[in-house]
Amino acid sequence: MNGKKPRQPIRSGALTIVITCVLILLAVLALLSLVGAQTDKALADRQMVFAQQNAMSERAGQEWLAQMDDYLRGGAPLPYDTVADGNTYTTSIRFSMNQYLHITAEADKDGMLSVKKWEIETVAETEYSDVLPEGAQPLTEDANGYLNTLPETSVEGTGLA
Repeated sequence: MNGKKPRQPIRSGALTIVITCVLILLAVLALLSLVGAQTDKALADRQMVFAQQNAMSERAGQEWLAQMDDYLRGGAPLPYDTVADGNTYTTSIRFSMNQYLHITAEADKDGMLSVKKWEIETVAETEYSDVLPEGAQPLTEDANGYLNTLPETSVEGTGLA
């Protein structure tokens, strides 16, 4: 007899299941990390746009205040689109496509301005205009609910009955 013990085969069933579960878990965690990174980037992009718009409104407002200071010192005309009501001055400044900065400031007897209102308003964008070009006909629906894109014409004088 040879004194060697017979080798037992490696039972890899349980080990394979554990490795498979770990790989699935790692794949799920990687996917969650990817989704989290994408949402963080989208949030950062929105925050960047907000910061840019805030900076644009701040600049527009500060430029208006500088013009008002010049006006109150007597060296410049009243800024464009500014309404004066006694010693109260009001303006609405458009600083982006759909955003306005509304400012109300009050001047004291020494000519110093104090801001009473500094408000950003976002107006909804409209995709269409209510005004049709000259000669254009509005679209109408027929009985089946289809839009008639051809202009209205009469059949008189065309020989069609």
